[in-house]
Amino acid sequence: MDRPRIHVLIPAHNEEASIAATLESVAAQQLPADDVLVIADNCTDSTALVAEQHGATVVATKNNTGKKAGALNQALAQVLPGMDDNDIILVLDADSAIAPEFLAIARAELAKPEVGAVGGVFYGKGGNGLIGALQRAEYVRYARQVARNGSHAHVLTGTATAFSAKVLGQIAARRKDGSLPPGPGVYYDERTMTEDSYMTFAIKTLGYQTPSPAECWVSTEVMPTWRMLWRQRRRWQLGALENLKAFGPLTRVTWTYTARQVVSAAELAWFAAYAATTVWGSLNGQYRVLPFWIAIGAIFWLERIVSVRKGGLKATLMASIMLIELGYSFFLKAVNLYSYLKLLRNREISWS
Repeated sequence: MDRPRIHVLIPAHNEEASIAATLESVAAQQLPADDVLVIADNCTDSTALVAEQHGATVVATKNNTGKKAGALNQALAQVLPGMDDNDIILVLDADSAIAPEFLAIARAELAKPEVGAVGGVFYGKGGNGLIGALQRAEYVRYARQVARNGSHAHVLTGTATAFSAKVLGQIAARRKDGSLPPGPGVYYDERTMTEDSYMTFAIKTLGYQTPSPAECWVSTEVMPTWRMLWRQRRRWQLGALENLKAFGPLTRVTWTYTARQVVSAAELAWFAAYAATTVWGSLNGQYRVLPFWIAIGAIFWLERIVSVRKGGLKATLMASIMLIELGYSFFLKAVNLYSYLKLLRNREISWS
């Protein structure tokens, strides 16, 4: 077969501050891309100008209301019909930078017939004080978990994932005939808030594997405020629940994801019970320190430190002060609780 061509698609909405670094990371690839397309989606800043100055081709969306998924659908409708089945499409967020060997590793993986897409393993960029440090520590632990799981991430990251043209074409065909959950849009479902989990479920339903090699790291922005972080995680959680509902919660692909949601709900219940009994016992003078639970707590404390070592000294020191990360865990569990309540109340899940 001829060498597959590599096409990079970068959907961007008002990303003039970060698009240059993103394009520089693409230009620095050990295996060069054949073309780079920046999709300027309803931009009101200089994103398009900066992208052109860095050698990218720029196209603007037309009347797009489907956000990132809609922007990608418009671009894919133009470029995918002219591709060979073994061509590669890297979808890269405009606020992210990829490892120099990302495309080379992705091409090697996608040469295997059983692989349909190759995801990245994301890390947080610096800055934004305590809230930034907490997110970076979380991402370091997730990357460690993916590596220990044989490069199998739960979901293909939306920050950077490489697809084969053949698989994207199959997704479009299966969505059209109803064997995959249909919805607005040809390739990406423009209704869902988490296009990454939708595509993961779709590709696995088609029978393909979706590895995320540790070498395919991605550096991405972290949320700078608690309000923005709440909105991001609410979208992730509600989108995941939405996609489980669309694909069916107990298929051969989705049952493990449903099990994780059940475990997460159980952890939430345990966390609430633990906090309530601790407060109640303290107020009534019945709180006792037991050596067995001190030992269990010490193991947990040590695991938190060891698992974040790759994040550096600051991350390690932060992990050693357990109350900081316990507060962060409480915040994330509050997001999950909100999402479960919204689902139980049959509230419509939407971007708004």
